[in-house]
Amino acid sequence: MEPLQALGVSARAEALYLDLLQNPATTPDDLSARHDDADACLAELTALGLVERTADALVVRPPRLAMDAVAERHTTRAALARESAELLTELWKSAAGKQDYLEVLPTYDAAQSVLNSVQTDAQEHVRAMTMGNIAARELRIVEGLFEALRRGVRYDVIYGAHVLQDADALHLVQECIDAGEQARVFPHVPLNITIVDDRWALVGARTEVRRGPEFVALVVHDSPLLGGLERIFEALWRIAVPITGGTELNDVTAGPSLEAKRLLTYLSAGLTDESIAREFGVSERTIARRIGRLQEALGAQTRFQLGVQASRQGWL
Repeated sequence: MEPLQALGVSARAEALYLDLLQNPATTPDDLSARHDDADACLAELTALGLVERTADALVVRPPRLAMDAVAERHTTRAALARESAELLTELWKSAAGKQDYLEVLPTYDAAQSVLNSVQTDAQEHVRAMTMGNIAARELRIVEGLFEALRRGVRYDVIYGAHVLQDADALHLVQECIDAGEQARVFPHVPLNITIVDDRWALVGARTEVRRGPEFVALVVHDSPLLGGLERIFEALWRIAVPITGGTELNDVTAGPSLEAKRLLTYLSAGLTDESIAREFGVSERTIARRIGRLQEALGAQTRFQLGVQASRQGWL
């Protein structure tokens, strides 16, 4: 057991103290003969109040009294450290707040209120991507999406692949496209982000925590962080697959039917034949035949080539 070393006392000083406890009549000269650096060790013990030194003698104080005093000093210092931590944390938060480019939205309703203001606040360009369902889009449309498009505001929106699996959602997206929105689909959208005129962005996500789902949202103003969000959007926009309203044509060689465009979009979004067949309400074999006909029409040997050729022909 090394009780004093745990308090920062050197091993030599602790050994000297144990010697004194066992041999209370020991003189300073005796200690010097038995221990190296006896004077330095005695100084450590005296500072802790374990030993009192006179001109020609040593007095070992009762250990309990001495150690209780040491414990009290450590308790006082610990309390002071905790108080100081709180004070310094507040100062740190205050200094960080001076950057003034982040605002935390405490509730879903607060985030929805900010989202609803996008249409009236936007002047030139809105870029958005959504990872969840788009029920909120109905409110956005009612609140002025079409009006913003008529005012000349450009909308570029990336949707998760869920819109291809929900007839109502896809219909809603196609209404937006018909009104002038540019829309694309990406299988795994990482965040809900709406960027307004390169001036500010709303970032939101619903996360699962131990106590259940929790919604977290931030408003990000002009800053390097806003620039990073813009670059994330542009990177995904480049590789996302366009969604179009489409015009039905009878002959696939003359141009894609709405069904063919839908099939190509599903393929580009990474859906399996089984998932696509389920969406069309047909068998996987039927889907394979339709894909084969599209490959033949576009001169593609593989599905990858089919995607490339469809993009070159403007079918996607």
